[in-house]
Amino acid sequence: MDEAQALINRYVDVCNAALWRNRDRFPFKQILGAAQKAESGRLVETVVEARGQKKQDSFVMTLDKGQIVVRPHGSCADCGCERRWIVHEDYLQDVIRHPDVYINNPARLDWDWLYEAKSA
Repeated sequence: MDEAQALINRYVDVCNAALWRNRDRFPFKQILGAAQKAESGRLVETVVEARGQKKQDSFVMTLDKGQIVVRPHGSCADCGCERRWIVHEDYLQDVIRHPDVYINNPARLDWDWLYEAKSA
């Protein structure tokens, strides 16, 4: 597994822990329920940009049964991605360096990939 894959996997682990810990709390329960109904199974291409590097790593994220699932974009047969979310490596690193801050307050996480990403 390369560095970008490990980074996005750890980020998703923090997001999933935040969803799990807050699944019954207002307003997270209502937000997750609405997201699950509207976004379940929709594929979002996630592009990780690194400072000062031209190479971008691309992944596919989706919401499935109340959990975020991520995999390399190359595994997205015929690219059925509906949207594209560009995220900076610095943000992902901050989340994984301070997971408790984000798990205890999921509002601090960037949920744009779920709702506001640009159409692919």
